[in-house]
Amino acid sequence: MNTETEYIELVARMRDTVYRLARSITLSDAEAEDIAQDVFERVWLMREKIIKIDYPRAYVCRIAHNLAIDRCRERTRKQEFESLERHTTASNGDAATDISDMAALTLKLINQLPEKQRIAIHLRDVEGYEIEEIAEVTGCDDNSVRMNLSRARKALREQIIAIMNYGV
Repeated sequence: MNTETEYIELVARMRDTVYRLARSITLSDAEAEDIAQDVFERVWLMREKIIKIDYPRAYVCRIAHNLAIDRCRERTRKQEFESLERHTTASNGDAATDISDMAALTLKLINQLPEKQRIAIHLRDVEGYEIEEIAEVTGCDDNSVRMNLSRARKALREQIIAIMNYGV
């Protein structure tokens, strides 16, 4: 197998993951697409090296993570995350709407988490990465990743419970 074929396979496996990771950091579809393109350009230039790495997925995610952080710093976001609206589910009996509303609320809450927690929960619970891979992507040790996951989940749980109990 040659490096071009291996590169194509790596891109095919990682395309959506890189996009979603960049999107979870930048909160922008357009920037996430640009970052994904930049990541795979860099991967192509480093293809000989990346093919030999033990965890190429984690390495590619690390590149995406760093590029996304750089983009966020460049544009010096002055916008604050929109304040969380008090959300109560209208009881119209439509379970699909309730699930959709809860998913949107959860996504909004995840986007408000501190960066390390947001990345950790995204990579673990959305992408299905192992703790060791997340540690390599974020540059933290395994225990820090576990701590960030625990804190993120606790914060989400507390906020969702508070919202669900609002007005009760």
